[in-house]
Amino acid sequence: MVNSVSGINANVMYAVSAVQMGGSHLSEELIKKLKQLGIDPATVKSESEARALIAQAEKSQGKQPTNNVQPQAPSHNVDMKQLNDDIKALGDKLGIDVKMIQDKKELIDKLDAGVKEFVQGASAQSNTSDITVKMKNGMEVTDNPQQMQVEFNSIKDRVEQLENAKNAMFAGQDMLAMMNRMRFGI
Repeated sequence: MVNSVSGINANVMYAVSAVQMGGSHLSEELIKKLKQLGIDPATVKSESEARALIAQAEKSQGKQPTNNVQPQAPSHNVDMKQLNDDIKALGDKLGIDVKMIQDKKELIDKLDAGVKEFVQGASAQSNTSDITVKMKNGMEVTDNPQQMQVEFNSIKDRVEQLENAKNAMFAGQDMLAMMNRMRFGI
């Protein structure tokens, strides 16, 4: 019985470590990919910027962009400050006040709708670099549609990682509580 409780406790600790803040702002895989493409990782400020630079460099080299560059399993840390900064930056670009939205799902849905609106407006234009689109909210957005989509995908992936880690932690705590109730006959 003690082994199963400590096994569950280890799972809870793993889940807690998955949400810890800090650490390197780029995963080892992203750093490696940037170096392979000749980009100095020290000049990159965020994961979304790194992903955008990787996609852009691969496109210019004629490769199929790898938008699915993901941190390896041990690197499940989500830097909350960086994530919040990236969400605010994308929201500012799109004219969305992210401070007013508390629910993460609603936030992702609003950003997704804004990015889709921008990409659809940009697809009508023939230029493939930075494009200016007049949004429904009156905001004029100038950006590269592919880069904006990569930034959004990065934010969405990190929010999902955070939610999954939080759910795993709560599930581990529930399991531990159940095991304790069984152990003490409550």
